[in-house]
Amino acid sequence: MLYAHASRVLHIESNPGNARALVQRHQQQDVWINPPPLPLSTRELDAVYELPYTRQPHPVYGEAKIPAYEMIRFSVAIQRGCFGGCTFCSITEHEGRIIQSRSEASILREVEEIRDRVPGFTGVISDLGGPTANMYRLACKSKSIEAACRRPSCVYPGICPNLNTDHKPLINLYRKARAVPGVKKVLIASGVRYDLANEAPDYIRELATHHTGGYLKIAPEALSDGPLSKMMKPGMDTYYRFKALFDQFSAEAGKEQYLIPYFIAAHPGTTDEDMLTLAVWLKANGFRADQVQAFLPGPMATATAMYHSGVNPLRKVTRNSEPVYVPKGARQRRLHKAFLRYHDANNWPLLREALRDMGREDLIGNGKRHLIPTYQPAGTGGAGTRRGKPFRTQHVRGKSRSGKKYS
Repeated sequence: MLYAHASRVLHIESNPGNARALVQRHQQQDVWINPPPLPLSTRELDAVYELPYTRQPHPVYGEAKIPAYEMIRFSVAIQRGCFGGCTFCSITEHEGRIIQSRSEASILREVEEIRDRVPGFTGVISDLGGPTANMYRLACKSKSIEAACRRPSCVYPGICPNLNTDHKPLINLYRKARAVPGVKKVLIASGVRYDLANEAPDYIRELATHHTGGYLKIAPEALSDGPLSKMMKPGMDTYYRFKALFDQFSAEAGKEQYLIPYFIAAHPGTTDEDMLTLAVWLKANGFRADQVQAFLPGPMATATAMYHSGVNPLRKVTRNSEPVYVPKGARQRRLHKAFLRYHDANNWPLLREALRDMGREDLIGNGKRHLIPTYQPAGTGGAGTRRGKPFRTQHVRGKSRSGKKYS
């Protein structure tokens, strides 16, 4: 309980405009935690990003292929910080809750530098983004309100009326970046905060028309209200609104494009029934997840405090605090991942057993309305049993019943 309380205090004291130093006694000594630093100005941030970086891996790696470098070598960071407050993430603690944005000129100079200096450039900028794709130059409308605010999120449970959600500076940046000579395409690979994007349909139009390469990744993370409330993520109505606009603008641009939603398994607040509901939704919508992520408690994240304490530190922590259901143990965590990968035959034995335990044998069968079949292909099933081996992944492509492609 003390750990949950300490986590809550730490996150409340995360605004550099009003944060106080935190002091914690350890035997005969005190540990002093300074308040967060003031955010960098645009000029200061430009100076940091325009230092003479080589844009190459360190020579010690030789000719080795470095996946992280391959992912970011043609990308440009346009901002730092995040005011989303997602409980499974600690970006706010690393980069601040106030968005720090580079100038348009500085970003365009880096695009030109990539064009002129980075080996292998083919004309495609892989990303203009940051912790979030579309928080560039977004901020509180009032500096005095911003300095006094102690909310952990500017967008949950709804978008704060004091938040400026104007995406015009970002739209103008996209247009100028793709107009740089030698640049053929500018893609957006950072996660789009779709509740913010819904406030600016012109941004979604720009994204769908010019900056999506067939698939756009977004992160609802969960389907049910239980886990969503513990993640501090918007409900699925927000996702459906964004999807409708994205589909509309993709069609108007004459493009066949799809959203690829990300989900987290075994997050605090997630029951077996929540994962089953999500699996049924995934099948109904023709999604077959190739890679899934299971929640891992990481340093400083609020969800980590939920995981260890079993209570909700999003509210004042007392002896009567709201309990949080936490899926733990190897078998239950495997089960939650298996629900996300319901189509993998290696998971079917575990899912059959779970569905019978949950009284949902109606979902076991060989029809379209069933989640998993009754048969088991030869050579599969070992990874999903109680004493199973680690999951073996496979890549599955095809079409849903509506004719839409999935991967």
